[in-house]
Amino acid sequence: MIKKIISALFLASLVSAKSSFIGDTNRAKIFELTDNEIATFKLTMPDEQFALLKENCQFVGGNFVEQLKELFNNPPPMIPANNTEAEAGPGPAEEEEAFKTKDATLVVQVNGEEKSFKKITFSLGGSSSRIYGRQGFNLKIRGNKDLYGRSQFRIRSDAREATYLRSKLSCDIHNRLGLTSISANYITLYINEEYLGMYILMDAPKLPWIEQVYGEADTPNLYKCKDGSNYLSVMSSAELCYNENEDVTDRSEWVEFLTALDNAQSAEDIEDIFEVDQFLYEIALEYLTGSWDHFLSTGHNFSMYKQKSNGKWTIIYYDFDADFGQDVDNIEFGLTETDPNKDFPNYSFGEWDSKRQRIIEILIFKDPTRFLNILRKIVTEVFNPATLFAHIDELKEFIKPHVIKDKTADEIINRPGVLNKKGSDYSIEQWDANSEFTTIQDTVINSSAYGLKYWILAKYRYVCKTYKIECDQTYLDENYEYPVNKDVEGEIITGIWDGINFAILGFGSYKTDDIIVHEDSQAEKPTETSTEAQPTETTNDTKPAESTPAAQTYQCMAEIIGYPCCDKNVKTVYEKDVYGDWGYDFKKGEWCGLTPYTEQTNDEECWSEVFGYPCCKGCYVYETDDDGKWGYENQHWCGIQSYCSN
Repeated sequence: MIKKIISALFLASLVSAKSSFIGDTNRAKIFELTDNEIATFKLTMPDEQFALLKENCQFVGGNFVEQLKELFNNPPPMIPANNTEAEAGPGPAEEEEAFKTKDATLVVQVNGEEKSFKKITFSLGGSSSRIYGRQGFNLKIRGNKDLYGRSQFRIRSDAREATYLRSKLSCDIHNRLGLTSISANYITLYINEEYLGMYILMDAPKLPWIEQVYGEADTPNLYKCKDGSNYLSVMSSAELCYNENEDVTDRSEWVEFLTALDNAQSAEDIEDIFEVDQFLYEIALEYLTGSWDHFLSTGHNFSMYKQKSNGKWTIIYYDFDADFGQDVDNIEFGLTETDPNKDFPNYSFGEWDSKRQRIIEILIFKDPTRFLNILRKIVTEVFNPATLFAHIDELKEFIKPHVIKDKTADEIINRPGVLNKKGSDYSIEQWDANSEFTTIQDTVINSSAYGLKYWILAKYRYVCKTYKIECDQTYLDENYEYPVNKDVEGEIITGIWDGINFAILGFGSYKTDDIIVHEDSQAEKPTETSTEAQPTETTNDTKPAESTPAAQTYQCMAEIIGYPCCDKNVKTVYEKDVYGDWGYDFKKGEWCGLTPYTEQTNDEECWSEVFGYPCCKGCYVYETDDDGKWGYENQHWCGIQSYCSN
């Protein structure tokens, strides 16, 4: 009986929300109640605490790009040249919070009711958002209490972008598709009776959220991957993602999972331990919404949870304020050479996925059938102008009175909620225009964004044509007219990362090869021949035979994989691997090889030539399949020779 009562209470915290856009899906009741009503959150804390909060909000961001140029152009000894993983410093658990108090109470007014909470933890939230005028916060209800099914919230100003819509829209799309996801709606916030304006309210995928959504209390298997360069491999994520449960010190299950991903050759190898579809949906949404701030590019802003019910790990995204063409030039971060094509909405998936992590090669490029089916489903069901434009119009009308109230004052420092008097804030004209089709730019904070509707329209047109999706001709018509506000129109900022020596990260130059779609509008399926499992950089598993490249003369081992030999004055060894000793030329800003090239005795017969590939000179193994071990040299896959076993 007790179990039945507990189950009933658990289910009561979830509701079948039937908003016109989201449809039938389980969300916490707080998000159902706020679909058509903006709740009021009133916090009270000692005056000295509020004064301290305001003091900690005064923040002037330095020139981050210039700081990176100094860091990367004068690097400390670190990453080997052929290493595709980068370390990103201490995790958030080691960072000192700017402001946090447990001496606060909360009253929430919603649905004609008032809920009071005496034990509240309230802190400044967000990292990059500190430079803006409006700040973000974190709120936790303590004492085993919750607000209609949730006890931890992210209260965000989303000051990076002008519309207040990008996070809400991304969460709504996730909810509509039935993905494992957080939710979002709007609130107004008061502290000590001072009105701070409208904010986006989102739940936080932390331990209480797992218990409320999955029914598992104090899970030992929830990892937050907040810092950059987490690409779900042992090397990149075993230590850099941190466990949300501070009592857990044993990472063996986490490392075991990452090891399985490292060793996988296909989706089938990890299907029983990984929610592959959830991951592919997230990757497809990253591409469609132009998100550069999640897995594909920066490798962060997601959590990983191992479900107790089925033993599968699933990925959970958060932080969506950089979606839909916001600061989209950041997709170039980390590349040694950037794509000269800056028409970002018209990037193919291959162009968008510039850093090409192994898990993406395995799950998408090796056989794109499953991914393309998911991409088509998203475009057909939700990522299309007919569906999203109407929802944007509805949301704009809903929040417009609050936007006007928050942005009426001419002086930014006099606007409600602008706690950082040294920060910036968008105008109401920019809010209105960028919610539609107008690109805007803010040179003060070095930020730019495509119009929200423009990004959706342009991306929709591109993917429909490129990936052979049957789409609405109304929006494919190049004569489709839309308004642009010339008074606030700006240009997309590009080239901000030029001149930074990203070679030490090992990502390399941009890539343009894409997944292949056949004329029958079906993604290519693997051919059942002996070459099916060959490594590939495109989706064409049945590769045409390639001519063996002409023999080359190498002076050092590094030249085999495209790196120069060190000058005579460069002698310090910073790294060692199968290609020998590595130095770093600080004048040229590049890694270089120190180990002279020694010609090995080649195998009498090169086993990989039967598949159209030469044998390798070096011994670095990128892939292993039923045919053998594969390396990659001179822009060609190659077979590892027997002398590498000695």
